[in-house]
Amino acid sequence: MIFEKFDLTEGMKVPRGGLKLSGFGEHEAAEYHTLQDAVVVLKKQMSALELIRASWSLHQLSAELAVRLAMQCTPRERCEECSDDGESCPYDGLDFALNLEIPEELRERAGIPQDAPVHVELLDDGEFTVSVNHDGPGLWDVPAPVMQGLLAAGICPSALESMLVSGEIVYGA
Repeated sequence: MIFEKFDLTEGMKVPRGGLKLSGFGEHEAAEYHTLQDAVVVLKKQMSALELIRASWSLHQLSAELAVRLAMQCTPRERCEECSDDGESCPYDGLDFALNLEIPEELRERAGIPQDAPVHVELLDDGEFTVSVNHDGPGLWDVPAPVMQGLLAAGICPSALESMLVSGEIVYGA
């Protein structure tokens, strides 16, 4: 449930009613987790059932956010860059399934910052190149499992890339 949007200039307080609805007790301790573009507040101590329910709630929120994004994207069959039948797309053949984790030691030796998105290109001879995306947001910033889900939902990669590059607001607008 969304109750209130906060102006974060002075920090944030979660109203007691919101904590109560989430199952927090009167004198219960909490911890918060800072994530990229999100903060999650959890009970400091949880039983197995509480942990399962929290995990399921986060999963549901994740799915809801992905659906909101997919609803903002043009379906392939309506994309101007794809063919009339939606079967031919300039992004066909790109393997968004690669979820390459580069070990920290190799990142340091190659001068690749920890959070920098990398692009992996398979060459014809079976070799591949790894490069850092310095051009701003793009499809390679989307984690492979998320990209696979969006593609399975029928979104057009070209439309998604346009949204990423433009930086337009797609949530809370």
